[in-house]
This record gives sequence, C-alpha cells and structure tokens, in this order.
Amino acid sequence: MDKGVKFLFGFIVGMLTGAAIGLLMAPESGEETRNLIKEKLDDYAEEGKRVFEKAKEKFSK
Repeated sequence: MDKGVKFLFGFIVGMLTGAAIGLLMAPESGEETRNLIKEKLDDYAEEGKRVFEKAKEKFSK
C-alpha cells in the first residue's frame, strides 16, 4: 500500500476517533448529541466515499 494512502487512512481513522470522543464528552442533551453524531457520520461517510474513489482511480491506472 502506498505511503500516502496509509497516511490518509490513518488520518481519517484518527479524525473519526477524535470526533466520537468529542461528541461523547459534549455537555449537550442526548438528543442533540445523537443528531450531531448522525450529521458527522454522514459527513465522514461522504468523505470516505470520495477518498475511496480517488484511491480506486489511482490504483486502476
């Protein structure tokens, strides 16, 4: 696996972990926190799809 892809994967995993910990420690109500988690997961899913497509293009050449 390319070093850049490994770095990007590690960065994304670290970002997801940090976001999850931050949301769990947030002083907001449960409903607000669940809504934030859902929004963030949707954002990260879109980002993950974009990164996957980029990697797929790179390795299909």
